[in-house]
Amino acid sequence: MKRTFLLIVLTMFCATANAQLYNWEFGVTAGGANYVGDINSAFNSASSNAQWNQFEQSFDFYNTNLRLGLVARYNFSPRWVVSAELNFTSLEGDDKHYGNPRNLNFYSPLRELSVSCEFNFFDYRTGSKQHRITPYIFAGLAGFYFNPKTDVLNPITNQIETVELQALNTEGQGLEGYDKAYSKYGLAVPFGLGVKFSIGSRICLSAQWGFRKTFTDYIDDISKNYVSHEQMINWGGELAASAADRTHELEGMETFYHSHNTARGNSATKDWYNFFGITLTTKLTTKSSKCPGMQF
Repeated sequence: MKRTFLLIVLTMFCATANAQLYNWEFGVTAGGANYVGDINSAFNSASSNAQWNQFEQSFDFYNTNLRLGLVARYNFSPRWVVSAELNFTSLEGDDKHYGNPRNLNFYSPLRELSVSCEFNFFDYRTGSKQHRITPYIFAGLAGFYFNPKTDVLNPITNQIETVELQALNTEGQGLEGYDKAYSKYGLAVPFGLGVKFSIGSRICLSAQWGFRKTFTDYIDDISKNYVSHEQMINWGGELAASAADRTHELEGMETFYHSHNTARGNSATKDWYNFFGITLTTKLTTKSSKCPGMQF
């Protein structure tokens, strides 16, 4: 009697654990990432639809960099899925690619952790012969780390140096009447679309394109207005002043510096970044898997 009861309990536990494992998929993702922000063809736009104008820049794949990541999915049903991703990439932008005389540029590492809900338009199960392909959409929430940098001529050493722009307070952060220094951690709303294919009994191959709407305007270290060159020197030093206003580096503009409160960026818009690529995941088990050690 005890053996029978133990067998029933173990069978129920194994079936439950196996069903839960069956819903999980783990894998890797690879593709590209690109930045959308104040470095674009209309950085000083003051039109009422400036945010949409910036969003349109998402489709030119400007300065795309390699993106790599890890993925975990939990399939609640053939239609609803929760997905978590850890992504590693970098973003960059340069005024010279748009002919902007502002002459600013940046590059930044980006580390992102996101959780999204996916909706499959058709019933889909990895390993199913009847439900092996579906388009899907997704939306969620992401946290990310960034650290904009640039290579600038240090007027004191007369050497090109790599500097972290946030620490230089290039828009007067910390001065009386100005904002405090911005955080290098941000939140974003990921959303997009993709398509999934079931390959064999365990493998899911998906192609995805997603946008990231952030709540920061400083991924590129550009948002508001110039501080006068003299005030920047007094506040942050000559290196900070040189990184904040770089038009003087252009030929024929060696003595030019922007007037105080001249627009340096467009604070009416926030920065974006985009991910696209291929994801490959595998199920941990199949429904036909048997519990080990069930021989009595």
